[in-house]
Amino acid sequence: MALRRILRIDNPDDKKILTTRCHPVRMPNPSLKQLVADMFETMHAANGVGLAAPQIGITQRLAVISIPPTVEERPDGTKVEVAPEQNFVLINPEIIKASDQEEVALEGCLSLPGWYGEVPRAAWVTVEYTDLNGRRQRIRRATGLLARALQHEIDHLDGILFTERIRDLSTLKDYSEEMAPAAAE
Repeated sequence: MALRRILRIDNPDDKKILTTRCHPVRMPNPSLKQLVADMFETMHAANGVGLAAPQIGITQRLAVISIPPTVEERPDGTKVEVAPEQNFVLINPEIIKASDQEEVALEGCLSLPGWYGEVPRAAWVTVEYTDLNGRRQRIRRATGLLARALQHEIDHLDGILFTERIRDLSTLKDYSEEMAPAAAE
């Protein structure tokens, strides 16, 4: 595995790649396993929830997402994992259904570290994709962080940056000196 450099929105050369619509991945593709391992390692090292191939300079329709486990604290102070970590490898993903209802939340991006803005997203989405074994999969009515991450990463594959989704740019702020309000995607 290897850490890859994450391209930045504020670098003009990087931004050209980040705003490019990506090409479909051809399957089968044996080299994907190493690339996916590198993407997960790079994403985790940057404390991210998702990473799309164009963020490491590869204009292919490939993204990884890692939703952290849900942990609840009991009255006695012990912590219990109530939902396990969820990892997704999304090859040629597409949103096939989306809620008409929107949710606005602070969102960040590994390509603009420390910066967060209020981004409206569909409250739920259904996504079809190919997994690493070449099988078609469907995530039905994803909500919460997974829905937001899916929309964010698929936007990357379409050359759309999260900053373009912000309706009120005054909400875009640098939180790097403070505690980050949410995980970056």
